[in-house]
Amino acid sequence: MKKNISAANSIGATNPQILLTTTESSDVIKYYSFGIQPSKTILWTPEPQKSIYLTSVQVSAPLAASILLSDDDINLLSLRITQPFSTVSQAFPLSFRLIAGNSLMLSTSDEEISCDTSGAVSAAQVAYDGRSDFTNVNNAVGLSNGTLASLISGLLTQTRGRLVLGYSMLPTQYEYLEIEQVVIKYYCRINLTLAVGVSSMILYWRPNIQSNWIELQEISRSIIGSANYLINPIEHDITDMVLEASDPWEVINNLQTSFVGTHTGLGLGNTVQLDAVEIEICTAGKNQITVFGYEA
Repeated sequence: MKKNISAANSIGATNPQILLTTTESSDVIKYYSFGIQPSKTILWTPEPQKSIYLTSVQVSAPLAASILLSDDDINLLSLRITQPFSTVSQAFPLSFRLIAGNSLMLSTSDEEISCDTSGAVSAAQVAYDGRSDFTNVNNAVGLSNGTLASLISGLLTQTRGRLVLGYSMLPTQYEYLEIEQVVIKYYCRINLTLAVGVSSMILYWRPNIQSNWIELQEISRSIIGSANYLINPIEHDITDMVLEASDPWEVINNLQTSFVGTHTGLGLGNTVQLDAVEIEICTAGKNQITVFGYEA
């Protein structure tokens, strides 16, 4: 027996109450929360010598997904969520009996992965080794006028500075989502027209303002030439570091990025420039399933 059910009911994300009622002897109700589950996981194992009798099933998901129920031998029921924050359900006119001793299992497929990219909402310059020499600092949030935040080498003095960027990225219904990937994208450029000393740009991030900066990469030039990442940015995947936190969404809500530029040479014409630092966050749904039935 295998059925395919599409979304029929829509519920608000803040109202995930049970919608089903049953007239069978549903003395067992099992509730589970799960994300992407490509391999079968056991939801319900019956007592020895007993069978599971299903009377109804309900699934809710914030993003599109297919949820497959099976036992040890065959696929039993496929439920497909097609609309955001929807619920689908299947009630059996007669309770559906699994083979004695077989467990009820769940797997997922066709999960929707939602990716959103956010630019900084604020940019500020702070001293780096005692100096703050960037110009057009506000343009480091990626303003549309085409002017870049710039650090230009001085004739008689070394120049340097740090730009700190803040974000507002927490999804409205983040508690119903699971983080799959977090990538930082740095749109920047370094250009040397006079090869005196070393010019560098250093990329950082941190999970909150109380934490130390975490260095991701340093790009330096001491020979005439340029490194241009204004069209194709430098990308750093920080997913593992975010997910290692006790509350990954708190990291998303508070993280900052930093861009440091330095010129050690004494000569005009060398530049370090920043257009924007963007964060791309990809999420999957945190799904819920409720199974009604009994053992006999």
